[in-house]
Amino acid sequence: MKDTFRIKLRIHNEDELYNPFDEDCKTLSSDVIDYIYFRYKEKDLLDKLAIHVVSDEKIDIEKLRSAFSNYYEYQQSQLSKEKKRNMLKQLWMFVIGVVFITFGIYTSDKLPILPDEIVSTIGAFSMWEAASIWIVENPEIRIKQKWIMLLTKTEITAETRDPETK
Repeated sequence: MKDTFRIKLRIHNEDELYNPFDEDCKTLSSDVIDYIYFRYKEKDLLDKLAIHVVSDEKIDIEKLRSAFSNYYEYQQSQLSKEKKRNMLKQLWMFVIGVVFITFGIYTSDKLPILPDEIVSTIGAFSMWEAASIWIVENPEIRIKQKWIMLLTKTEITAETRDPETK
């Protein structure tokens, strides 16, 4: 059975939840995001996530849910763009590697040792960079996408508490 991991945010007023530069309050504060991510790392793998905001003043829960939704959509969009950029970088580095390695094979007996080694090194380096994107960077993006998908299922609640009560 899944337990629920609750992250409580204690604020004084609703404005603390949103980016101070966003007049429409549609963007979450980076402090809020950082805190949620920090606490999220404590959660067990199978636990559901819930965010509970405790405020001195009543907050508009629908506006808060909308800001979270905006955050999820923005992050997914950024990660999709990053995946596309990585695919192009990976393809480009692979092509460069193949070209230099092929060139090095065909000219190995025609070039002096130093230029031949430089050509081989550039080819090997390019192939390594393509592999690094595939082995290291792309899995990191998939993990981030999974984290965002889990956040979209987060229960978001709020309560107003008397400021004198702590």
